[in-house]
Amino acid sequence: MKKSIIRNYDAAYKHLFDYPGMVRQLLENFIAMDWVKWVDYEKLEKINASFIRKNYKKKESDVIYKLNFQDQTAYLYLLLEFQSTVDPNMPFRIQSYVNDFYESIIKKEKKDRYPIIFPVVIYNGDKPWNVPDNIKDKIEVPKDPKLLPYIPSLKYFKVIINEFKKESLLKIRSILSSIFLIEQLDIKDFNTQLGQLAKIIKEELDPDIIEAFQNWFQRFIESEEIPDIQTLIHANEKEVNTMFAMTVEKWKKQLEKKGEKRGEKKGEKRGKIEGKIETAKNMLQKKYAIQTIAELTGLPLNEIKKLISKV
Repeated sequence: MKKSIIRNYDAAYKHLFDYPGMVRQLLENFIAMDWVKWVDYEKLEKINASFIRKNYKKKESDVIYKLNFQDQTAYLYLLLEFQSTVDPNMPFRIQSYVNDFYESIIKKEKKDRYPIIFPVVIYNGDKPWNVPDNIKDKIEVPKDPKLLPYIPSLKYFKVIINEFKKESLLKIRSILSSIFLIEQLDIKDFNTQLGQLAKIIKEELDPDIIEAFQNWFQRFIESEEIPDIQTLIHANEKEVNTMFAMTVEKWKKQLEKKGEKRGEKKGEKRGKIEGKIETAKNMLQKKYAIQTIAELTGLPLNEIKKLISKV
């Protein structure tokens, strides 16, 4: 998503993967592995991820699901990375999170071997993701090859939204791919994609997934003026298109008003500073001491010294 759109990542994504249908779309549409086809999606179990880490901070952006396939259990560990900057220490964070989660499992049951944890990082920032996806690539290679087996190795799967082409997201034709598409759109491009988005929404048969999209979009644009779930389900494609077009137009006007207010505040601040500068110039002409001018106007001493040559 472009910087021109005001985003609230935490609010928009906090509950998106509370819906098992969204987890299924993530796995089936974006993780090309055989085991994804074997998962029993009727038995997805969301795990409480609010356990306290060693640093005693809760990570509300973690989502964990217990998966079952072919008489085996696995855990899907989603880390929703909301930061605008890329964290170069992500491999170490993943290692720490996985270790903490294993510790929580071990406290509950003792066994010889434990289920695999599949870590996935979803990043929706603008900057390119240039971090290794395995912790071993963050550790120096020892000169003695006998030390190589002692380098830890843990790989995480990356879902980097800004790396997907808009055309490929449209071809997937799912609600989740539409959300990833919206993340990349500039506000002026919304109207050109509304028709395609309306079609995808009407093709979706799961009301829970439509509700997930409705809740996400509501938080994304920070407005409650969007069609409710029942309206979306019963409206035809043309009606859905019209409703979202109206919502986007209202959103644009809200952003314009916010921009105008920010401009007014900047103008007021600039005007106050200019007024102080004029006062300082007048005081310099009347031979006031620089320290006195600084105390009365609030301007820094170095700024007042620069004005001396202009008087």
